[in-house]
Amino acid sequence: MATSIITDFDPIYLSAHLPEEVSFETDAESLKIDIYVNNRKVFTSDYYPYLEEVTIRDIRSIVETAMIDQRLTLTTFKIVATEPVEQKPNITYDEDGNIYMDIDQQQETPVTESSDIIKVVFCQFKTAKGSESFLGSSFLTTRSSILLPRSGQLKIANYSRANAQGSNEALIYYQHYAIPGVVFTYKSTFSKIQTSTEKIVTTEVSHNYFKKIVDQAKSTNSKVLGVEYQIGSRRLNIFFTDEEPTATFKFLNAFNIMETAYLFSTTTIKTDVDRTETVCGNQTQFYDETVKVRHEVETAPLTHDEAMWLNQMLTSKLVMKPVDNYDTAQILISDITSEVTDSDKDLIRLKFSWKYADGSQWL
Repeated sequence: MATSIITDFDPIYLSAHLPEEVSFETDAESLKIDIYVNNRKVFTSDYYPYLEEVTIRDIRSIVETAMIDQRLTLTTFKIVATEPVEQKPNITYDEDGNIYMDIDQQQETPVTESSDIIKVVFCQFKTAKGSESFLGSSFLTTRSSILLPRSGQLKIANYSRANAQGSNEALIYYQHYAIPGVVFTYKSTFSKIQTSTEKIVTTEVSHNYFKKIVDQAKSTNSKVLGVEYQIGSRRLNIFFTDEEPTATFKFLNAFNIMETAYLFSTTTIKTDVDRTETVCGNQTQFYDETVKVRHEVETAPLTHDEAMWLNQMLTSKLVMKPVDNYDTAQILISDITSEVTDSDKDLIRLKFSWKYADGSQWL
């Protein structure tokens, strides 16, 4: 028997670009198909060939579901086909002509055919750049510019090949508190090699992070206005505001990475009470009382990019709400009104409702 894989694979994929089908050519009666993600078997099934060909479908769904369950952004993927092992019985006769049959316990080594180990980066969207080109030129966020409160923090993530050289720098725009109205610039250069192993590299930045860089270099007390952040050919613009957000959420973005959304919005808290009334004598009482609290949010005007990015939060598998400086609680988002226009005249506002997943309330 002979089995061979027909589908060609690239060395690395965004999960959205994974082949929808993988085919094997075989003259075996059946094939056992196993799919491994992060060296764990996540799928197994027996297939029977048609015209000596077996086709496995929904590859992307299988891989992405496993990555979501394991909270993976970068992983490996492998598909293995195993031919059935023929077990030939041993037949013997005794003196009286009785027939005895047994199976040899030493089985043959099964014949297998597999793909190479393929690297996969989780991504819900396709890109015309192709997987490898996108990963080498983009951060793992759909935003190209970010408005960040000075009290907030930002996680910047990107895929990095081992020992990859890059022009890694930050051009910082700042003011002296002693000289208001004048904007200065300072270029900070980082290590050109991010990592010695292939992985997702994350960096936590904030206003204080960049302020410390400028203050140490210029021996001054600065106020950072914005930063042009660059890792290789990846670029991201960060702007800082003194305005404090009215709501903060954390959610898994399109790359299965936790991002923080600082919203400038209005929130209306609505309480629904469902209870049954009964009268005993002249006394009225309530029982079976259920209290449901939901928070209705309407954002301030958003840019097109901000609105498209926030849509990821509205449909995310996991959304958390900070309840203090250390703890977060899972929430559920519902009643979504998302109409994103590319018009220059119409303001974009998103509306949604949320409640705590466990039904509780926090002080």
